[in-house]
Amino acid sequence: MAECKNVSRGAGAAGLVATIIFMSIAALFVILATMFPQLYILATYEDLPGEWTQVFFFAATLLGSLLLVRHRHPYRLFFALLALACFYVVGEEISWGQRLFSFASPEFFQRHNLQQEVNLHNFLTGPVATWPKRIIEVGLVCGLVGYGLIYPLLQRSGNRLAQWLADHGLPVPPLYLSPYFVTGALCEVRLFSFNEAEIAELLIAMALAFLTLHYYLLQKQEGQEHAPWLPGLAMISVVFVSLLGAASVSWYCWQAPQLHEQTAERIRAGQEKFALRYSRYGDWHKAADLYEALLVSRPKDRDLLRRLAFCYRALGDEQEFQAINAKAVRLDMMQYSRNLRQVSVNLSLYQSFKQTGKDEKAQFHLNLAMSESRDKVELEPYNADNFYWYGKCLQTIGDDRGATAQFARATTMKPASKRYVQAYQRSLQPLEES
Repeated sequence: MAECKNVSRGAGAAGLVATIIFMSIAALFVILATMFPQLYILATYEDLPGEWTQVFFFAATLLGSLLLVRHRHPYRLFFALLALACFYVVGEEISWGQRLFSFASPEFFQRHNLQQEVNLHNFLTGPVATWPKRIIEVGLVCGLVGYGLIYPLLQRSGNRLAQWLADHGLPVPPLYLSPYFVTGALCEVRLFSFNEAEIAELLIAMALAFLTLHYYLLQKQEGQEHAPWLPGLAMISVVFVSLLGAASVSWYCWQAPQLHEQTAERIRAGQEKFALRYSRYGDWHKAADLYEALLVSRPKDRDLLRRLAFCYRALGDEQEFQAINAKAVRLDMMQYSRNLRQVSVNLSLYQSFKQTGKDEKAQFHLNLAMSESRDKVELEPYNADNFYWYGKCLQTIGDDRGATAQFARATTMKPASKRYVQAYQRSLQPLEES
């Protein structure tokens, strides 16, 4: 009887610790998203500390599962499969070493992988919406809610099917893990299109790590007296080690000469995408802050200047809007004076003049860009860049089907070009998140 009470107190302590950890994570992400966008990017964007934390939690699940298999746990078949799954997930998350050692992707991956990385899952999923991705997401959501919430509730209520599954190899997750599974499922739905999928992956990784830890401790302590605080302390230790590991790898990526620029570029890509996301929700102050940060490293980027100008117009600062947009025009005119028929410059001038309401000037430069790009693909059909820019012109006038055809030709000619491949892929499907 004393032993049962001890186990019950241990489960209660673990539940309390798990709940505190979950609430802390939820509060942290909300605070970062609403107040500290730069830190939210670090916490949710790929190859940055948040994603490395996921990797270490999946690695912890892998290690715990292998220990249970080695000790011939009654659920060893389930944990053997879980170990294989986590091995695959960890390998895929780091692109099988590519993100640590920065080796180039073979041409096959550059051509067919949606993110041009050495992994398998991005053949089906990536920055574009695909039907395999939707099917996987729906299946994952149903599985998370079913296994993490419905299954333990049914087992507790004495449901025969749930009890049969528990007796024949499917471990029952503790109910204190249900917030992780259910919130992970909700984040997979992407209600806000704010990188919630990365939060989902973190919560799922933590739930699986804690599930494995729960059954490992049950086996180790079977028939023995144990301190009721031990499960909670073990959970805190797993969190600490995972965070420490993620921080160490992130620091290494930032310091290593071969990875520093790649990491910095990831941060800049995150800043640009999140600036668009904050704009979508009308948070122009945060969007402007992110564009300002980007302009430190790209002060002559006319597209960034136009977006920043638009933020100031939305904030009601017409003077700042005119000043920044004029700067973009000046930079374009410097290029225009050297080459009047450069397609990229004329397209940029079209956008700048269009934004300020100078429709006549805007149309002049769009017509010039269209004419020049059309001539170039006829006169220089061996140059992939000509097809790319003709596709951009067609996109500008709303001919999406024609643009896709031009991007496809550019990609066929230079399958290793990330710019061409991404332009083609994104023209086929709507972007998941702008």
